[in-house]
Amino acid sequence: MPSPLEDLTFMFQPIASLASERDDWSEALVRWQMPDGTVRGPLDILPRWLAPARIEIFTHFTLLRGAQALAAHPMARLSINLTPAQILLPEALRTLEGMLPSVTERLYIEVVEGGTSEAPAMARQLWLLRERCGGIFLDDVTPHDLSNRVRFDVPVDGVKLDRSVVYTALYEGNDALRETARDFVRSTSERYAVVVAEGIEDLSACEELRALGASHVQGFGIAKPGAELRTGMCGLLNLPSGRTAVPKAPVADVELSARPPS
Repeated sequence: MPSPLEDLTFMFQPIASLASERDDWSEALVRWQMPDGTVRGPLDILPRWLAPARIEIFTHFTLLRGAQALAAHPMARLSINLTPAQILLPEALRTLEGMLPSVTERLYIEVVEGGTSEAPAMARQLWLLRERCGGIFLDDVTPHDLSNRVRFDVPVDGVKLDRSVVYTALYEGNDALRETARDFVRSTSERYAVVVAEGIEDLSACEELRALGASHVQGFGIAKPGAELRTGMCGLLNLPSGRTAVPKAPVADVELSARPPS
């Protein structure tokens, strides 16, 4: 059964600062609320809504829902994920142009991984989007793709490290592989003021990530997604104690890193 657009909703996962007691930044995750009360994730949503016939209306819907959440929470900041195909749509610019500056300055675009044969056009579109939103962030960054994703002088305010990079930097048994990943976190942190380590399942890792230069952390060990956009004290110093077990190695799981339009 296809998901009606009106049955799609957001869950919000906090992104916690490693340096501040107060941080009101979250990521929007798309979900499908079923009539029986169950909730489905992106694997049941995205194939339909990112199809060429529906991607434009889905992009408008996603940005508009994000703006509505921000309008209701004047102190919050929110990341919305867009695929390269969505970024190239004129509708993305038109939707942002219809919003109040007090909303768009707190709305961030996360560029999800995905190839495009129109890289120069993508860079131009990102510059236009950057003029209409609060920031552009690259999502799921790895050592293998960062240079390629910024080779056309795209405007980037920060990056989110892929959970595989974070796991390797913290827990990899091979010393050479672990140090390579740690060097990547350090060099990325020197290049960008905002570096988010994703997939954190253990709060004890935060001090080590801070030492490597990461500025923020996100993951189930930090805070699980919630139905309400949280504002107030959600910085790292105000979070509950985390688990101490070493997390499992990362696997390809779309649900764990669900994106609104990606």
